Amino acid sequence: MTPGAINPFRPTRWEHHTDGRPLIWFTEEAEELSADKSTYIHGTRGTGKTTLLKGICWEDLCHNESLKLQRNLGDFKNIGIYVRFPDHISASMSFTDWTAIFPNVQNPEFEFYSFFSVAVEAICIERLSEACHNLREMRQISIAAAQELQLVADFATEFPAVSNFSPRPPATFLDLARCLRLMTSAMNRACGRGTVGELVDDLPVREPYQMLAYFTERVSASIRLNTSVGQQTVGFKFCLDDCEVLSPLQRKSINSLVRLSRAPCSWVVSSVGGGRDDSETFIESQPLTDADRRVISLDGRDENEFRQLCQSVVSLRLIFSLPPEARPYLSQTEVSSFFDLQQRLGRWDVNDMMSALVRRSSRPSTLLLQKGAETLLSLMRERGKKIPYRYESDDNRLPYYEAYVLMLWRGREESFKTTLENTDLEKLTTFVDSFGQPAFEAWLRRKQRGAFLHFSASLGIRRLPLAGANIVVSLADGSIRDFLEIMGEIYEAYINSHKWEIKDPTNLRRFTASRTPIANTIQTNGIYSASESYFEGVSRRSEIDTDVISRLLAGLGEYTSLLQTNPADSRVLSTTERGVFFVDYMSLMASGGLPESARFVNSAIRQAELAGYLRPIEIRRHQAQHIDGQFRSVAFRLHRRFSPKFRFSYRGAYEAVALEPNDLTQLCLGGTTITARDWAESLAVKIPASNAQLDLLRMLDSDHG
Repeated sequence: MTPGAINPFRPTRWEHHTDGRPLIWFTEEAEELSADKSTYIHGTRGTGKTTLLKGICWEDLCHNESLKLQRNLGDFKNIGIYVRFPDHISASMSFTDWTAIFPNVQNPEFEFYSFFSVAVEAICIERLSEACHNLREMRQISIAAAQELQLVADFATEFPAVSNFSPRPPATFLDLARCLRLMTSAMNRACGRGTVGELVDDLPVREPYQMLAYFTERVSASIRLNTSVGQQTVGFKFCLDDCEVLSPLQRKSINSLVRLSRAPCSWVVSSVGGGRDDSETFIESQPLTDADRRVISLDGRDENEFRQLCQSVVSLRLIFSLPPEARPYLSQTEVSSFFDLQQRLGRWDVNDMMSALVRRSSRPSTLLLQKGAETLLSLMRERGKKIPYRYESDDNRLPYYEAYVLMLWRGREESFKTTLENTDLEKLTTFVDSFGQPAFEAWLRRKQRGAFLHFSASLGIRRLPLAGANIVVSLADGSIRDFLEIMGEIYEAYINSHKWEIKDPTNLRRFTASRTPIANTIQTNGIYSASESYFEGVSRRSEIDTDVISRLLAGLGEYTSLLQTNPADSRVLSTTERGVFFVDYMSLMASGGLPESARFVNSAIRQAELAGYLRPIEIRRHQAQHIDGQFRSVAFRLHRRFSPKFRFSYRGAYEAVALEPNDLTQLCLGGTTITARDWAESLAVKIPASNAQLDLLRMLDSDHG
């Protein structure tokens, strides 16, 4: 972020920061990554994987202004080396026919492993050599010139073939880096031109990991990290980013290198998604285990932890949006609370939103709900029930969703009617005695968002009053990038509401200095704008089949909305927040293989998952189908940021609904023959009224323990 930026919350992507380094908030997760043990980290796009990796790598620890406020290189036992695979490994390396090159070899995959591991080790040594050169110039490390020359000379003697790729034998760290860069380029070219067989014999003769181990062990013994407590020995942590681009064999090769590694070398392997197998290696009977590496899923962040991260990142953004002379001097703890989400956005719960709907309508059902909520609160007081503080401290707050659910409940398990009547008030006298029972109150809480959606749909209200820190954070769905996009839209709605000039740099100072809560209507406008732009952005993606993905998302969005809001469907209350879609390929696989149309749809789902539009739900291995060469989840839901546009729960979906592959084929390939809404309505009427969906939910829940 640079001073004078029009919107302090953009750009949100690391690679889009062309004028200066992106801002980094150092988290506990980054602290875990910096430890000696190797780590596999995965998550959907925008969850902050690259930021975590950069936060422990030497370039940003030495140059990034925001990170330097929090950590320095001397705080770590390992020097982080950042490697982004698409920048170094040609895609053609995945398509080389190793059987044709080595027709007489019993297992050509081992030849691939040997070739690919040379490339990975060369890239790591190249990046480490450059790091040593730069860190010595910055006086972050100490190493005598004679030691450097001897170390490089020893390496060139041990692996003489490396010198084949340079006009002269390497003498210094930079010479060695250049030499290895040329070797990797030659390997990429050979894969692209089909001349790998001619190049293989020119590569260094070694066993996998031998070359990297030789170099890192000698560098670690030679250099010393200069810290505040004196010179320290260090190890090296190679941070491999964007590993989702790797083929299964390439991933297997990386796993093997990680399995072989020992001090002073360790790894961070980062990739989009979490359904790929990260344990298979080329080492006989030695898969990767928890003893070799830990696995971190950023999609599984604790809600409070993610909210704190959002607040810290926003605070950092706003501080650095100010000119240097206007920035406050704050400790790390003070920085993290500079923009207090709770203070500036407030906290709205379901009853606050239902209250807003009640105030906007004079329909009989609205007046009846108002009376029901007042009656329920009065009964709770009469019966000596514990009254939640939010109702006692504010006379305008009433238990709307509790009254709505109980007035529509038939008194039997998960049996509801769909319209309010005057006689429903009498039920409250009976049901109020259940308050105070933990199981009953937990059951009631699970119905609150269903009650809100059902009530709003019965009133015909499409634009829901969404506001508050808890809702904004929830809509971000664990993605810090999406959170910043939503905040960016709220900021612009704030500027427009004040009729300020968008390019006026004083706007940032006003917004940053203000401690006045942002109005709910402004937040709602920004939230809806962010949701609309998210869907519109699908058509601007170049790496996906935009027409097919747009149809897929629109159909699933309309279907999720119908499942969660249909005022004529009592299951909106009995089984709330439906929309975790489970696609079962088993019947198709058993009847002769997966049809081409189903493979096409599966590819579309996979594209939408990688882009972050669909969130995969992990299920048991035996329920995941082996499609297109990889195991992956066949259960998923829409990203919560679509919630305002399609009108479903801001919590997303939690209840399972089965989808037939043929139904998805009809949606994705239907062209102009069927609209997304028609498709959704045709499916909604086919869902049985039995407990089949509940049984499926229990099956999925059992996988989460």
